[in-house]
Amino acid sequence: ELSYAMHIHLVRRFQETDWAYGLGYEKIFDEHNHQTYSGVLSYRPTERWVFNAAPGVTFEENDTSELNFALHIESSYEFELGDFHIGPAAELAYDPEDIHFSIGLHVGYGF
Repeated sequence: ELSYAMHIHLVRRFQETDWAYGLGYEKIFDEHNHQTYSGVLSYRPTERWVFNAAPGVTFEENDTSELNFALHIESSYEFELGDFHIGPAAELAYDPEDIHFSIGLHVGYGF
């Protein structure tokens, strides 16, 4: 099944390290209205390459009475365009009712 999805991460780097932490949100635009809220831990092995681990909760159809554990493992490779960064991204996501793989375009803004 193919669907459009959107991920939003707001992360802050630990001072002068390759690690960052923050919050994440995912929405898949399909008949299930799948949504996930998560904490995000990021690691940059290089200046352009990023890995994210994002444990959180997921639900469907705006029904927050049935929350399930979710885990997202993501990676992106960034090219800088001024304050923006853009590049390919891939994700593997798990929850007890679904496993999905996503590929897409990462667009970020550094502030």
